[in-house]
Amino acid sequence: MGFRAKLITSYLAVILVTLVLALAFFAFVVRQDQEQNTRQAKDRLRTVTTQVSQNIANLRPSRFLEDYQNSLQTLAPLFNVRLLLIDSDGQIRADSDTNAASTMLNQTIAGYKLVPRDLQSHSNNIQLRNVQYFYYARPGPALNINTTQTQTNRVDWQPTPLQVKGTVETDLWLAVPEATLNAAWDDLLKGMLTAAALALILAIGLALVIARSIARPLMRMTRASVAIAQGNYTEQLPVKGRDEMGRLATSFNQMAREVSRSQQTMRDFVANVSHELKTPLTSIQGFSQAIVEGVADDPAAVQHSATVIYDEAARMRRLVDGLLDLSRIESGQVALNRRELDLTTLLGRVIIRLGPLADSKKLTISHRLGQERGLCVLADPDRLEQVFTNILDNAIKYSPEGGLIWLEVQTGPASTLAQTDEAGRGKHTRLPYACVNIGNHGPLIPADELPRIFERFYKLDRSRKRRGESTGLGLAITKELVEAHGGTIWVKSEPTPARPDESYTLFTVCLPLITPVSPSQNNLPHLLKR
Repeated sequence: MGFRAKLITSYLAVILVTLVLALAFFAFVVRQDQEQNTRQAKDRLRTVTTQVSQNIANLRPSRFLEDYQNSLQTLAPLFNVRLLLIDSDGQIRADSDTNAASTMLNQTIAGYKLVPRDLQSHSNNIQLRNVQYFYYARPGPALNINTTQTQTNRVDWQPTPLQVKGTVETDLWLAVPEATLNAAWDDLLKGMLTAAALALILAIGLALVIARSIARPLMRMTRASVAIAQGNYTEQLPVKGRDEMGRLATSFNQMAREVSRSQQTMRDFVANVSHELKTPLTSIQGFSQAIVEGVADDPAAVQHSATVIYDEAARMRRLVDGLLDLSRIESGQVALNRRELDLTTLLGRVIIRLGPLADSKKLTISHRLGQERGLCVLADPDRLEQVFTNILDNAIKYSPEGGLIWLEVQTGPASTLAQTDEAGRGKHTRLPYACVNIGNHGPLIPADELPRIFERFYKLDRSRKRRGESTGLGLAITKELVEAHGGTIWVKSEPTPARPDESYTLFTVCLPLITPVSPSQNNLPHLLKR
């Protein structure tokens, strides 16, 4: 069963259960009200029976049966009832209903017994002409009737008819069809059942529409997932609204982009590793072949070939070590030897160690570390020194000769610092914090390449492929190490007004402090503007 069928079935089950429970509850309430109204109707009929009985009793006893018949026909329409007079033999002597198809006049009810002569109303049910009646019976009038008896003449012993005047005891019935007692409520129940049927039909239609509206984006998402599984990473879902489905579509699209980016990164990784290894392998193969074939036949040529082979092998070793190091950091296999250390002291060591490299390019490293003391972080000193060494080395490498590199530490109180990384995503660091800014002038990093600045093998100048150049793994390792310490890192690159092809590039590393920040140390977070 598909998802849409399950959804429709679930809707219908809920609707049916709800309708059944609602109808059961309504039927119970209606039945209670019906019984109460039936009792009230019967009480009214009992009262009417008493009134009619009194009216009949007021007739003169000498009246004939035809007079009682006329009285019943006159009283019945006034109270909307049927009136009958029944004698002790069960014969109906008078009936207010004179319709030939329904009258019971002169008909006999088998086994009938008169009600007690206690002037009380007695209720019962009976079927007359296929109609079920509810009736009240009270002692009726004694009818004066003439009967014919046969007498034998003593003279000729022949039978002679003789008219005898006598009386017959009767019961007065006040009857109404049972259907009239419950007609209103039965009609209401029929109406409710009809309304429930219409509501069920409408609910089924709405369930189909709702199920389709819910299942459609999921089915579209299924098709998109299949497309992505088949390698079509450009598949995107339309985002409609900001509800759960809209957020799910947004997350799916982001996932698709991340998968596409991951696949592209993997392809680039394989291509870059192949490219990085191809050059040293070609050099090693070429110079070793020269030695084997005797082309390098003099000691100087052999020495040169061996030196090239050694340098290229060392380059390959650095590349492999960098890849293994990055892989271990990303997988969390690197155990950080954390301890308290002074951040400014560590930065000072990095500046001193890279000072000769900066001097070789006549660069000036400007800093104010002496004003920021007592900034303690909980970190691995070797790994954190590796972070700032990579960033400062990168600034020295891309700064023009005779340029300026500046380094500044910013601090803040306990709150939240929000910045954006190179991909524009929000970065949040719990404070107190320390942000280390390292800036320099150099080649402009295009805005479309900023998101890739921390990727493996990323190189701003792709033409720099001489031996001994960087493997392109330094910034990727730096980012992973900063995040492993609970910090964040981002970069900005803005063109300088004087030279549009040159930029001001600023790397910012924020790390949580383990010491409070005094008001004198607090300087509001900002990016250096040069």
